[in-house]
Amino acid sequence: MDVDGSGFTDLLQQAQQLTADIDGEGELLRVERNLRQIVDAGQQLWSRTTQAASKDACDIKASILLGSKGYDLPKISQKLESLSTARTFEPIEPIRETDIQTFEKADNVFWETLESEWEQEKLKILNSLVGPSYELLDVTTDAKTYLSETINLKTRSAMDSIEMAYAKELSLYNEQAIRGSTKCNLPEKFYAVFKDLDDKKVMELWEMTKFMTDIPLKVDKDVLAARSSLLIQTSLIKQARTYLEKKYFEYIQAIVYGNLQQAQLGPRPGAYYIIRSFLKMKMPVPPAGLEDGLIDGNPVWAVIYYCLRCGKIDAAVTACKNAGDSLREFIPFLVEYEENEGTRLKPNSESQINLQYRRTVRSSTDSFKRATYCVLGCVHGDSIPEVMDKTDDYLWLKLCLLRPEETEAGTLLLKDKLTFASLQSQLLEEYGETYFNAYQQPFLYFQVLFLTAQFEAAIEFLFRMESLRCHAVHVAIVLYELNLLALPLNSQAPLLSKVSTDKPPMRRLNLSHLITVYTKKFEVTDPREALQYFYILRDLKSSRGINLFMACVSELVLETKEHEMLLGKIEPDGCRKPGAIDKFLTDTQAIIEIVATDSENKGLYEDAIKLYDLAKKHDKVIEILNKLLSQVVPQMNVEGSNRQRLENLALTIAERYKTQGHTASPETAGTFFLLLDLMAFFNYYHKNQHIEALDRIKSLQLLPFDVQEVEQKVTAFSTYSEEVRRNFPDVLLATMNILYSEYKKTKKSMSINPDQRYLNENISQEKYIAYLRAQASALITFAGMIPYRMPGDTNARLVQIEVLMI
Repeated sequence: MDVDGSGFTDLLQQAQQLTADIDGEGELLRVERNLRQIVDAGQQLWSRTTQAASKDACDIKASILLGSKGYDLPKISQKLESLSTARTFEPIEPIRETDIQTFEKADNVFWETLESEWEQEKLKILNSLVGPSYELLDVTTDAKTYLSETINLKTRSAMDSIEMAYAKELSLYNEQAIRGSTKCNLPEKFYAVFKDLDDKKVMELWEMTKFMTDIPLKVDKDVLAARSSLLIQTSLIKQARTYLEKKYFEYIQAIVYGNLQQAQLGPRPGAYYIIRSFLKMKMPVPPAGLEDGLIDGNPVWAVIYYCLRCGKIDAAVTACKNAGDSLREFIPFLVEYEENEGTRLKPNSESQINLQYRRTVRSSTDSFKRATYCVLGCVHGDSIPEVMDKTDDYLWLKLCLLRPEETEAGTLLLKDKLTFASLQSQLLEEYGETYFNAYQQPFLYFQVLFLTAQFEAAIEFLFRMESLRCHAVHVAIVLYELNLLALPLNSQAPLLSKVSTDKPPMRRLNLSHLITVYTKKFEVTDPREALQYFYILRDLKSSRGINLFMACVSELVLETKEHEMLLGKIEPDGCRKPGAIDKFLTDTQAIIEIVATDSENKGLYEDAIKLYDLAKKHDKVIEILNKLLSQVVPQMNVEGSNRQRLENLALTIAERYKTQGHTASPETAGTFFLLLDLMAFFNYYHKNQHIEALDRIKSLQLLPFDVQEVEQKVTAFSTYSEEVRRNFPDVLLATMNILYSEYKKTKKSMSINPDQRYLNENISQEKYIAYLRAQASALITFAGMIPYRMPGDTNARLVQIEVLMI
């Protein structure tokens, strides 16, 4: 018991010691927990202990079990840990069938698409050069980009044979306009050019232009109002249809006459028999699903449709009559359609055809029958790809369905009805260049736009292509001359613009920009031809309010420097020799003045002098010469310098004006001749011909050479122009240097070279030196009294020279 008691006593003492240590002076943190927290902490400790114990117990049991069977548990564990399921469950890549042809096809399509997109981007970049411009003629494309480096611009033309042919016909057209005679048919002339060249694509372009411009015009309205009128729209639609029908019939004829043996045309002429022979070749075996029998071995509805497609309605009537009783009820509709010149049926008849189509024909398996009913009944919304497989066929059908008179009258209310404007928008904006593969088929896309009277957009598209640019320009000229081209209100507008007040999808084409960009290629080598194109713009106004012909001529002269060839020149007798612009019978004087003004504004003062002289604006000639001469008067006359060139020009003009007279004001002319005298003075001075220089400056009576003359010369100083006064400092310094030079010579030599006022007088060396000093003193006094702020060192240098003469 004592032992146990001592043991508890020791424990008690140790506990008290721990309590004392905890409650002592040490700053130890104490953690206080409530009973709940203590229970939770105990349970967590217990669970960890049991889990570790249970795992060890499981491992021991597993080792005993497997060991009794001869298995080594540690080795098995290592093998299991080294196993990986990654490869077992990895997705297996399917082995695709090798298709080299498909791969190459896809690869080719990819590269073609990439190249096409790049070509379009390049064209957009090039087209941006003809986009919005703040200067009408500020076309940054350098003429060198069109010409080889080896071309001699003075002897060779930058125009190719096609451009020259166009320019020749345009020149003849302008000559007729200048004479006031009846103008030639410009589209016909251009068509004849390419007929001789046997260029079928361009021939078709001009044939299309001939058709679309052969319409009744009302010149009392503006272009947009006329193009929107019922008469013009009806005519445009009719002409477009007629062109497509004519071209298709020519195509059928070419097929038939090229294969007469297979076509079995027979001796009887006529459209009906040609179409019949064409169908025998196209459909030697009639396809299944056709209705209402055959005519001469051809499906009846196919014959009728192709007759309508070729515009041969009389042949369609003949085919319908030959079909017998099966089409007896359809004959009156075709006859009525023929009587209305193939434009449309009467509203009642059209409604009957439309009703029959919707009831029975729509479900027919005969695509030609459905197409025929669509054309006569004006059925919208149904596509017939079996028949309308070409762009021309699609466009022809759409044109057949247009009813501009209903649009005009406001009766076209149904949503499924097609209007001319909606067709234009669909082709230009919805389908556009991508759908028609325009860059690969430019003539096709041009045709689509042009035949739907979207002339401006068609021309702008064609103009983007360098090889077709000349055709676009001349189509635009033809339309402009016929008052069919919509122009922007501002000459600085982009090449193709859209105005919010215009009916969509109307566009406007900047003709002036079109022509100036086109002529930029050859205006340096062929300025006379460029004038022919600029003459087309004579009735248009620039942003400055002058006519564009004059503005373009001005720019042409500034660009080519061909003043004499274009504007003429002044002969020695004072008469003007005519230039290239005189043939246009315009206000030549006004054109020359505009060119002169533009030259002056651009800082080309010497060109402006010659041009003002050509325009007999003598006051401006002398005014500019005075400004230029005043800047070079004191300079040395070096060979090839600006001073020498200006002096020679001024002397030539001065001599002519003295002998033949001039219209300049006396003050301006007086300044001019005075500056020439001062230049002569400095010429003597720089050649060290001091006596001649001193005589010249004294004869001008600008400076006082006696003290008594000072006040008079100071008073006269204010009467001189600024061009003269700015040279007084140099004149004073040069004169003082001459006097000092004479002073030094006199001091060194006993021989006196006397001044003219002392001729025939015996004077001493001292008197002559005193005379020179008196002159220098008068000049110093004059320099200090004149109301002019001279350069800072002028007075100091003058005084210094005077001091050297004391």
